Amino acid sequence: MSHKEVNNVTIKLIPKILEFDEMESKMILHSWMTLIWTDSHLTWTPSEFDGINYIHVKSDTIWVPDLSVYNSGDMAADQNGIPLTTCLVFSSGSVSCVPSLKHITKCATDYSKWPYDTHLCRINFGSWSHSGEEVDFHLDQKGFQIAGYTNNTAWDFKVMNAYKVLKKYKCCPNDTYPMIVYEFSITRHHGIMHTTYVTPAIALMLLTLTVLWLDSKSTERMAVASVNLICHMLCIFDLHWQLPHNGTNPPNILLYYRDSLALAVFALILTALLRKVQNMNIEAPYWISSATTFVLNNRAGRFLILTDEDTNRILNNEADDNADLPKTEAKPKESSWRHFAAIIEWLSFFAVVLTYIVILFTLVPST
Repeated sequence: MSHKEVNNVTIKLIPKILEFDEMESKMILHSWMTLIWTDSHLTWTPSEFDGINYIHVKSDTIWVPDLSVYNSGDMAADQNGIPLTTCLVFSSGSVSCVPSLKHITKCATDYSKWPYDTHLCRINFGSWSHSGEEVDFHLDQKGFQIAGYTNNTAWDFKVMNAYKVLKKYKCCPNDTYPMIVYEFSITRHHGIMHTTYVTPAIALMLLTLTVLWLDSKSTERMAVASVNLICHMLCIFDLHWQLPHNGTNPPNILLYYRDSLALAVFALILTALLRKVQNMNIEAPYWISSATTFVLNNRAGRFLILTDEDTNRILNNEADDNADLPKTEAKPKESSWRHFAAIIEWLSFFAVVLTYIVILFTLVPST
């Protein structure tokens, strides 16, 4: 190596195995890297050495570039220089080394779309002790080769980009410091998570709507509402242990379960209140009677509110009128409260449907 002229080093990254620690937001990339440069001190005339054009030497016996990771995710790990390997030296002075490397770097994680999350990682390579006027790094064509990568069952790994950056610092205005930047994307394979957490979320939504569809007087509604609440809480507890806790934004699926839990609590409390209302014997206030009468005067209101018992009573009264017989006495107090409870049931059902639509449009990620 000569300090009187620039030593150009061409590099190419060949990823092999990926490990991603989502709890620590760390990417561990096992790869090969080809480094090619020319050392004028390692030249010879092949004819003087039985026509030998190249030899294999250990990397610790020759000069090698001090390739370092600037954004190391593990400060305790030594990621400066290349590990011991065997290099190929040609008679022209060209040196080719392909060391096996392990790079650890922190990633910009975003779990808001979990389990459809994608994370961006970056590795910055450069010389630790030389400026660009001494050792300059270049990319070999596109700078990476992904053909030999071993697929990860949990994560989809892609090299997004590779480029060179020249930096200058105030301490050394006449020197440049080249840096090779590799950008990666890590996308979760969401098949298992989709089945485990997304499908139950849809099922619980339908279960909550079923609670509001059932008659509040029925014992089945109270039982289903209780089971629905317990299922929501169990899913949230399980999701709490599954999700990483190092993101700044909470995952949308957790927010969905939170909002759905609130609606499940609402459905349970509403069921208990409506059961109480329908058993009241006091006279209904004027505004309740007026509202009930207004709704029953509409065909849609009668279709939704009147039960088979109410319909039969109306038909019997009409028959009594035609026969000039006394009308069957109804119970206006109970009817008003029962009709009022039915109105609240349907209003609550449509309100919860609308709420779920808003939640889905807001929180469901586009994939």
